[in-house]
Amino acid sequence: MLMGLCASSCSKANAHDGTQADSVCIVDSDSVRIADSVRMADSIRIADSIRVADSTYHITLLFAGDLMQHSQQIQMGRKADGTYDYSLCFKYMKEEIERADVAIANFETTLGGAPYTGYPQFCSPDQFLIDSHDAGFDIMLTANNHVCDRYSKGIERTIAMMDSLKVPHLGSYVNEQEREKNYPFLLEKNGFRIVLLNYTYGTNGIPTRKPNVVNYIDKKQMAIDIAKAKGMNPDAIIACMHWGVEYTLQPVPAQRQLADWLFSQGVTHIIGGHPHVVEPMEVRTDAAGDKHVLVYSLGNFISGMQDGFNMLGGMLAFDIVRSADGTCSIESPQFLPVVTHYTKETAVSGDDTGHRNYKIYPLEMYTEELAAQHGVQIWDQTHTPTLVGGAFTVENLKRTVKTYIPAEFLADWLQ
Repeated sequence: MLMGLCASSCSKANAHDGTQADSVCIVDSDSVRIADSVRMADSIRIADSIRVADSTYHITLLFAGDLMQHSQQIQMGRKADGTYDYSLCFKYMKEEIERADVAIANFETTLGGAPYTGYPQFCSPDQFLIDSHDAGFDIMLTANNHVCDRYSKGIERTIAMMDSLKVPHLGSYVNEQEREKNYPFLLEKNGFRIVLLNYTYGTNGIPTRKPNVVNYIDKKQMAIDIAKAKGMNPDAIIACMHWGVEYTLQPVPAQRQLADWLFSQGVTHIIGGHPHVVEPMEVRTDAAGDKHVLVYSLGNFISGMQDGFNMLGGMLAFDIVRSADGTCSIESPQFLPVVTHYTKETAVSGDDTGHRNYKIYPLEMYTEELAAQHGVQIWDQTHTPTLVGGAFTVENLKRTVKTYIPAEFLADWLQ
């Protein structure tokens, strides 16, 4: 607009002296102010027209399964100088994770300090959290059955590390006062207010020691939390549940019943984990026509397990969209299958499993050549293969996904 005003003024000036139209143009301050006001008005009109045409605002959320650290992963991550590095594990996933506005994962280990241990009582190097966060995970869930593996020190030091790295978290707390102040967890992003909840069925028989607090699945307490969440004026309430039965490819009745109860209380969407395998998911439509995502289990995102179906996990991404009338809905829910890959090499010590080169691949880029090199091939020689179709191959990984995940959640390349 300023160029247009300038050209017009120059044309009038040149009419008196016959000079060419490219003569120097002098614009007074009033003209500049007029031009600025016109430009601002045009910008407002353009922005308004875009909003009217689009009539929506949106946020993309991404949920991942279990971030685990078995002893063989700890060994693999250790460098010659005694430090740790897990960055290569996430090399092929970082771009996809960072594409979301907010990425959330279940942090299923503790940061209780050395000595570091895997199953059955997990304790990982701090670098695992650092590299998971650097990979793009914004928020960590800590209410899971391994949160008490290192007792109070594990709970408190894990929280301290997350706080020091400014990694938001929910599910376990130093004390009741901290829970009261920080839970339910309110996520504010892109103009949305999204409440996150996180609960676990138990902690492997290890009691939570006071004053620490872990969110257990307890309907009385959850009803109180959901009522509090509703009072936070949310656009959505998402419950992240650590539930179900390990290695079970279908949800058990208790999961289905609890999901029904959560929806009846006002939860908008449910994301589940714990079974260490992928379980089905669905979109429910309520009486008002609103849609609600229910995921029973996303499986492992990374682990040191050895069965084929434990190597297959995934992420769920979806958009929450606000229309011009202020109503919110979900769009484009998509399951993104991933494969935890490792190779099996000669052990160099008595406690060395020989597992090397842990990396997470999108199933879309995983190859039959990589599958043939996977350490699970040796395991399958003495154990019953667990993928649909049997052997650990890309085709059977795809078959397993398509068997348990409805087509509406799958990209075209999996149809």
